[in-house]
Amino acid sequence: MEYYILAQDERITGFEEPAGIAKSVDSRLLRVRDEEGRAALEQMVLQFYTQGKGEYIDFIERPIPLVSDALKAIFDRYQPHVYYKLVVLADIKAMKQTLYWITVPDTLACLSEESEWHKNGSLKTPVLDPRKVGHYKIFKISDSMADFIVVDLDVAESILRYNPKGIRLKKIDVRRL
Repeated sequence: MEYYILAQDERITGFEEPAGIAKSVDSRLLRVRDEEGRAALEQMVLQFYTQGKGEYIDFIERPIPLVSDALKAIFDRYQPHVYYKLVVLADIKAMKQTLYWITVPDTLACLSEESEWHKNGSLKTPVLDPRKVGHYKIFKISDSMADFIVVDLDVAESILRYNPKGIRLKKIDVRRL
């Protein structure tokens, strides 16, 4: 079993960023999986303006993870019950709107005891325990302060076949059984 962290390609610096999203969406809402948290997020209308100077990439990692419409379609094929919230990026100059999605996959306590930690408690080297991951193909790690999306090999290969813009896949070590 192979797993990868979905990351934004930092080599692409001129990409469209949603202005003001960090002020509008509290990142704590993205960690909440209960009905109350979803209801709070559902009540929000999320449209943000862009500068119109860059390209639209398929994954924006910060301040809040956003996936493109095409990447969401890939995720839906492999993990259909992931929670999504629509975000519209609007370029007024070009009169263009582009759909992105806040993605809130299930959070799993799936790190093995072989994982390494920094002294401040942050995760240094994640090592996944495949027995704890189970059937999940897209998820977040609950044991970590970092907020990243993990995909399995099937999803990673499908993403790469799509030839995405602005995505890097970082392999995660997996505990050998």
